[in-house]
Amino acid sequence: MSKLLREYQTGESVDSICMLLSLNVKQTRDQKPFLRLELGDASGRVAAVMWEGFDEEVTKTSVGTVLRIKGTMDEYDERPQVRVSSISIQADGSHDVTLLLPATEKDVGSMLDELERIIGDISYPPLHKLLELMFGDKDFRQRFAKAPAAKRWHQPYLGGLLEHTLNVHSHAVEMARCYPETDHDLVSGGALVHDIGKTVEYSWENFFDTSTRGKLIGHLVIGVEILNDYISRLNSLPGEEFPEEAGWHLKHIILSHHGRYEFGSPVVPRILEALIIHYADDLDAKMNGVLRIYKREQETPGDWTSYVKLMEREFFKSPVLAPRRREGNQESQKREPPKSGPRTPGTGDEEQSLFRDDRR
Repeated sequence: MSKLLREYQTGESVDSICMLLSLNVKQTRDQKPFLRLELGDASGRVAAVMWEGFDEEVTKTSVGTVLRIKGTMDEYDERPQVRVSSISIQADGSHDVTLLLPATEKDVGSMLDELERIIGDISYPPLHKLLELMFGDKDFRQRFAKAPAAKRWHQPYLGGLLEHTLNVHSHAVEMARCYPETDHDLVSGGALVHDIGKTVEYSWENFFDTSTRGKLIGHLVIGVEILNDYISRLNSLPGEEFPEEAGWHLKHIILSHHGRYEFGSPVVPRILEALIIHYADDLDAKMNGVLRIYKREQETPGDWTSYVKLMEREFFKSPVLAPRRREGNQESQKREPPKSGPRTPGTGDEEQSLFRDDRR
């Protein structure tokens, strides 16, 4: 039982400890019952099907239960699927559930140190104090460091929100350097708070799911609520008052960062800083999602990934240049100064957001 679910190849026998994410009793055309399941462990989510050999007790198993699954790794619709032969329910407390959850490969402590450095570099005193108050709150900081950035598409693992936020900040401040008309403190602070609502929108007690509050309100509105709370806390301190207009701008960044009404934003970006953060957020979400597919399919034969439904295309995964030529090209880039100014993000259809449903 040393392998994780996504480490099994098609045709291999499976014997794995995992968590039950969903279970539905279905019927074949012959009215014979079978189980459609979703399983999860530190490698991610995998579909499963059990055609026979289960009793009524198994059909009542609760989501979040730790199971031992035996069967064979199969494939359905070009995706891995376990054909289950037996299910054993594990005793409560017999396994550390957190070890069954995917987690960032980056060091969380180092990322938190980077977060503190960014806050320390913000020169606008009210914003600096607000972010210190927010990220200095032990409970909020812990949730922010643990939360996933999404359930499935990008950074869907413990520490994913922190990783995503730092990536968005890095992209955003680089873009802002190209445009001196932008307020760099607002870009920096806005990047840090754009997804704070995900600390409440998502839960990770039974793998990654959307909380009731998240389903009813969503992380954009929850983010504004959290921001309002910390602004109120700051304003309650002697001699402190966060400027109302600065609060409007931060709230606008949170509410508009999905970019379009049909992708969940109640407003579209109407300030330069919000536009930058929208594209920075979109870029990191897309790159992380595609890179995870690259990594997962690196050993599979062929030059192309499987079809990525969210992006509506396959991706070429083999090296474009031979290693020696690629190294020479990198050396040439180091020696030769750029012949034109920095490139700006594209705005064609292929660059638009994917912020729909569970994609965020």
